[in-house]
Amino acid sequence: MVLFEHLLTKIEKTPDKTYLQFEDERISYFQLYKRIGQVATGLYEIGVRHGDKVCLMMENCPEYIDTWFALSYLRAVTVPVNIHLKGQGLKYILNHSDCHVIVLDDAYLPAVISALTEIKREIKLVVRTTSTLSPTAKGLVNDRMIYFHDFKNSLSNEWIPPVQTTSHINSILYTSGTTGLPKGVMLSEQAFLQSAKTFAEHMCQITANDILFTTLPLFHVNAQTTTVLGSIYSNATIALSPRFSASGFWDDVRFHDATIFNSLGSMIPILCKQPEKSDEREHRVRLTACAATPKEFWGIFERRFGVKIIEGYGLTETSGFCISNPIATSRPPSFGKPFPNVKAKVVDETMQEVLDLTIGEIVIKPPHSSILMDGYYKMPDQTLKTIKDGWFYTGDRGYRDLDGYFYFSNRMNECIRRRGENISSWEIEQAVNNHPKVLESAAVGVPSELGEEDVKIYIVLMQGTTVSPVEILDWCQEHMAYFMVPRYVEFIDEFPKTSTERIQKFKLIAKGIGESWDRENSNYKVNKTRQI
Repeated sequence: MVLFEHLLTKIEKTPDKTYLQFEDERISYFQLYKRIGQVATGLYEIGVRHGDKVCLMMENCPEYIDTWFALSYLRAVTVPVNIHLKGQGLKYILNHSDCHVIVLDDAYLPAVISALTEIKREIKLVVRTTSTLSPTAKGLVNDRMIYFHDFKNSLSNEWIPPVQTTSHINSILYTSGTTGLPKGVMLSEQAFLQSAKTFAEHMCQITANDILFTTLPLFHVNAQTTTVLGSIYSNATIALSPRFSASGFWDDVRFHDATIFNSLGSMIPILCKQPEKSDEREHRVRLTACAATPKEFWGIFERRFGVKIIEGYGLTETSGFCISNPIATSRPPSFGKPFPNVKAKVVDETMQEVLDLTIGEIVIKPPHSSILMDGYYKMPDQTLKTIKDGWFYTGDRGYRDLDGYFYFSNRMNECIRRRGENISSWEIEQAVNNHPKVLESAAVGVPSELGEEDVKIYIVLMQGTTVSPVEILDWCQEHMAYFMVPRYVEFIDEFPKTSTERIQKFKLIAKGIGESWDRENSNYKVNKTRQI
């Protein structure tokens, strides 16, 4: 069943129920139906047809979901674009995706206009919000710019005839370019629906009475398959926030009367580091679906806020979560067991499965490719490198315990080699991030005069705090093996990040040692005999 037909069954079941809460707005399932029809007709009238690529560059808002579902009805292809992109990164995605239409907020017009000056293809712009452009900018785009509210509000209730096809690429989502150019992950409608079904039934056991809250951006697969489609699959209600606010998070939760929210591991320590409030347990949330939760904050978060963490694992290429902890038998810090429709194993460099408790690469195989991508757009060689005999090679290292629970070790391309030791940059970062004054960190390898590498840690501090390199190293000695303790420390204001908010470590590595603090030049001593 294609996505729009699935939506119709849910709309017909509960037409008057609220499907979406956004700020003070409440939209019913039947209103969603009318909104999709209006947007689909409007897009069709400006030339969008089956297979056309349409980029979406909007903040979290109801119109984002309207447009996504309207494009699904037209059997066009949605290309979500990170709203923070600009320059070459934005130009690459707009050009590589072959899009002919961009639906966007006016705040991103300057970045888009700049990128379009280097793209020869004619691209129409549908602007969601009213914009005041400079005369120069108007001259560049005025003949190809349409306002979203104009074509939406002026349409009749007549639906255009649906395109009859059973096989369809619904979206192309561009992954992080941490080690090279971003790759466009092609996901089918079946992949989205299967992922939503398993998330709703198996991972979170969602009911029609639930309200699923998210602050995560709709241009990522996480919010799409978990909050949006997971909620609709269950005829539940979506509560959508424009963005994450640590200080206002629980106020937003209470405002929407949420019962479930999805989160990222980085959100957990940030929330735990907020000043305690007397009302922070006054909510109805029973669980959060999370990924990469720092183990040190797992129990602290659950006890403090009264919310159970359901840890899971997934990638854009697997259309979201495909492994998770069972609700009744979570095993921190494991990310759980494969979903019922998924196989997973750990292999060595020869692609042979290794024994339990042995670290190797995690590989995943769903039956009939039900949740797996259809490949990377216009990158067949990259597709062949990652999908072999139906198995998806994740690039993540980890292991499986004797009871079938999986554990993360590190990204394969983020291992630091020092004095014969393979060091997980992820483990270093988790330990440093636990420091009460650290917001986030990144560990990289830099050249050593003794050969191989030394460890360098980049740190972004919590706002309004200060800490010395010596304090950081004292903390590291208490929380990691001696050979993992960084030699170099550098504080920075913010990290260079990809379109999916992953730190671009290649840019940090390119900086080398730079002006960083060096413990060996400060006579700081690392205790090699201390046991942890």
